[in-house]
Amino acid sequence: MAYPNLKQSIWLLVLLVLISAGLGIPVAILGTIIDQPLHKSPYALWPLTLVSFVLVVHYVLRRTNRTWASWSDIMPIKAISWQLLLPLVVSILGLLIVSLELGKVMMSLAPTPEVVKDTLRGLVGKKTSYWLAFYGAVIQTPVIEEALFRGIIVGGLLAYWSKYKAAIWSAILFGIYHLNPAQFPVAFILGLVFAWWIIQTGSLLPCILGHALNNFLAITLARSGIPGFKNPKALIFLPWWVVVCAVLLAAIGLWWFYQVAKREETDLLKAEVEPERHC
Repeated sequence: MAYPNLKQSIWLLVLLVLISAGLGIPVAILGTIIDQPLHKSPYALWPLTLVSFVLVVHYVLRRTNRTWASWSDIMPIKAISWQLLLPLVVSILGLLIVSLELGKVMMSLAPTPEVVKDTLRGLVGKKTSYWLAFYGAVIQTPVIEEALFRGIIVGGLLAYWSKYKAAIWSAILFGIYHLNPAQFPVAFILGLVFAWWIIQTGSLLPCILGHALNNFLAITLARSGIPGFKNPKALIFLPWWVVVCAVLLAAIGLWWFYQVAKREETDLLKAEVEPERHC
């Protein structure tokens, strides 16, 4: 049977959290011994996240009796047309603004848990070097999260459900995974978009690029001090017309991406049929 189904996907996320917590215990103990808050240090947190992901992937490969050569199944990174890049950028620009505003609304309704705040400050806070935050948020996180949620989970769910149901459930799991009620709608929307992109293109590349661009803009704007984009104690909302423009921008970008991907899929099918006709 295909792996993972929904229950197995939930177990993978629980396993990831358990492994991260288990690896974090000796780090916290060492920090206590040397009187340093290592459990909040990005120099410890980013490597722990990476090691936890590798161990989970190893479990997946053993669970499915695959070999390490099957990394291509988990990370189907194949080339995409350059024509998809512009609609990808347009989509992310619109989605970022919409997500930030939606996040502010959720923060006013469901404050972020302190433990999550401490973790985020340690990983990408202003006290963390910009380049270290850049590495973690723009390089490491998009690769491991897209491989897990879109490569492994979406790939498994498609064997059991329709592409629409697989995309929705993978997005729900992506939202829950962030363990932050205020961040759930944002993660759900992005998870839905990225799931649809890999279903459309068969490649993890647009998902990684979109995720990386979103995180790059988010951490850069948060450090810019621009009202409405930084993270002040008092939430500052952008003007309504900016949000409306962002919604339109996201809609145009997503529609554009869909049309280009659909056209390329049609061209590929035609190219495969033509040789058969000549035989």
